[in-house]
Amino acid sequence: MSDRESQKSLKTERLASQILLYKELYYLGRAAVSDEAYDALENELRHLDPNHPALNFVGYEMRESAQKVPHRPAMLSLAKTYEPDGLAEFAAGRPIVLSDKVDGMAMAVEFGFNHSMTRASTRGSGTLGEDVTAHVMHVLSIPKQLRFPDGWNDIRLEIRGEMYFPINEFSPFSERFDSYRNAVPGTFGRKEVDEAIDVLNVLKFRAYDFIAFRKSETETEGEVLSVRELSKLDIKNSCQTYFQKLKLLQTLGFETGLDEGTTRLIEVQNDLSNLQQIALSSFGLNRDHQIDGLVLRLNDELLFEALGATSHHPRGSLAFKQESESAVTEILAVETSIGRSGKMTFRAQVKPVQLSGAQISYATLHNAEFIRSGGYAEGALVRITRSGEVIPSIIGLEKAAAHPYVLPDCCPCGYPLTPTGPDLFCSRPELSCPYRDQESFLYFAQTLEIAGLSDKTVAKLREAGLLNTPADFFKLTVDDVLRLEGFARRSAENLVSSIQQKRKIPLAVFLAALGLKRGGIVKCREVASRFMTLEKVLSALPDELADERGWAGKSATDFVESLQSRRGWIRELLGFVTVEPDTSATEKLKFADHPLSGKNLCITGSLSQPREIYVRQLEQVGAKVAGAVTAKTNFLVCNEESGSAKYTQAKKLGIPVLTEEQLAEMLNR
Repeated sequence: MSDRESQKSLKTERLASQILLYKELYYLGRAAVSDEAYDALENELRHLDPNHPALNFVGYEMRESAQKVPHRPAMLSLAKTYEPDGLAEFAAGRPIVLSDKVDGMAMAVEFGFNHSMTRASTRGSGTLGEDVTAHVMHVLSIPKQLRFPDGWNDIRLEIRGEMYFPINEFSPFSERFDSYRNAVPGTFGRKEVDEAIDVLNVLKFRAYDFIAFRKSETETEGEVLSVRELSKLDIKNSCQTYFQKLKLLQTLGFETGLDEGTTRLIEVQNDLSNLQQIALSSFGLNRDHQIDGLVLRLNDELLFEALGATSHHPRGSLAFKQESESAVTEILAVETSIGRSGKMTFRAQVKPVQLSGAQISYATLHNAEFIRSGGYAEGALVRITRSGEVIPSIIGLEKAAAHPYVLPDCCPCGYPLTPTGPDLFCSRPELSCPYRDQESFLYFAQTLEIAGLSDKTVAKLREAGLLNTPADFFKLTVDDVLRLEGFARRSAENLVSSIQQKRKIPLAVFLAALGLKRGGIVKCREVASRFMTLEKVLSALPDELADERGWAGKSATDFVESLQSRRGWIRELLGFVTVEPDTSATEKLKFADHPLSGKNLCITGSLSQPREIYVRQLEQVGAKVAGAVTAKTNFLVCNEESGSAKYTQAKKLGIPVLTEEQLAEMLNR
């Protein structure tokens, strides 16, 4: 799929997502736009893709999320090994495909005989899954209309893959979810699809296989085609190898890992003999998703089919996993805190233990339901692991405590805690709970990147009565800071200087620093780009935001109401800071004809000036800078030939290499 086709597809899916949101709200009795405006959107989608399934969905059908979907054939698990020595034995000298075992949620997406998406479902038990069609219609990374190869008449496909949360998209949602792993099932578990659209729009789907069905007089859903039957449909797309199947999936518009190099064919005998080393090194590749292992699958599809499967797993594939380092320790205390959203968080102080090369003294306890159902309390022996996560997690109880932990029923501010799902929330109105304020002030300082303002410093400022609103940061003097324990004159001067350097704040950063509901930095950038000035943002209505992709009606209302509740903060802050208007739209238009606009670049090697300078200059002309070379990279910036992975990959893919001098010339055009 060309870049132009990809852009058209993305535009189509964004428009379809918007239409489905309005359709859903209409059937729920919460119409968000006029009939004329809605009809105009449908006409636009019909012009882009007259067969898009969003045009045929009926509102009440979209909400049938409890329906069970049978999987034929079953979605099986994988046999697994932790022993690198067993990989060569499994391959037995035969070509294999090595790919990521993406840590997400297995799903099946079905495309009917008219090649439109008809249904999506979770893996569930393997034989029965949950219908999540209404959710998947808002996942922009999944095409909803496919262009089948020539000769594939009267065929329908079921695409199987893993839905995952991209790591670089997670930050704005970190208040909502405690991990990438929990975010996906948490989102698909919501019945109110319109409240999850902002998450669904950023989720990605990694396809790893498909099942083809041919129309049949006896089978309503069609009969499953064997590899030989599938190969007869089209010689160019015979699919007699797994690699061919993945290439076809890529052609149909699905992510497969081929572009980024995390899915690769290993068929050269020398590589097969070094399979153990290749697999182990693959764990260290740069990727924008979490993995819980690698998958080895025989490339020969005829052999894969002939080997068949057990009731648990196919015999022609194998998951290679690494043991997560874990340790057993004792919980010394359970500590609580109140976050910006009012949610009570829990962590366990544990007897210090070495884990993954670091001394661990704390581990997350996730939420109230996790503690209650697991029986975690002071004195319990627990097993903890880091398992790829930054924050260590408790994964199991080794020995129960003598006395159970009693969950608190009140916030430290005195107001009752209200249970919502597995969590507890302070019931005190927003901006009146001092413990929530503590987190809000810290978040404000961190978003502005004020150096030297730790959580302990913010707490000391609060206790000294020096910090009651964010504007008080800018009132601080060196003498004020010297009153705090642990500050000498030099450190006090550095802190005050760091704060004063933040008197000019870009609009998107200012909005994000306020800690608004649904107001992560990505969303705030969208708002800033559209409204451009703080004055216009403050007068924005929820309906205006709901016109933007990814803004469900409730999300837009939450954002606007949260913004209005902070007018007092904003009024005070404007006495000390200047909020700079957003000019990104103007700048993008200005550089639309620049030779680097819309291009993807990667930089490697030594440069005459800091790399960040070039990154900023490239972004200003509409270019993107990535950390790795892929098939989508347009230029690699490198001053000299080298054996680096980036340079080698660029040469392999035929990507032009620019010297620093050549880059400067292009930037100045």
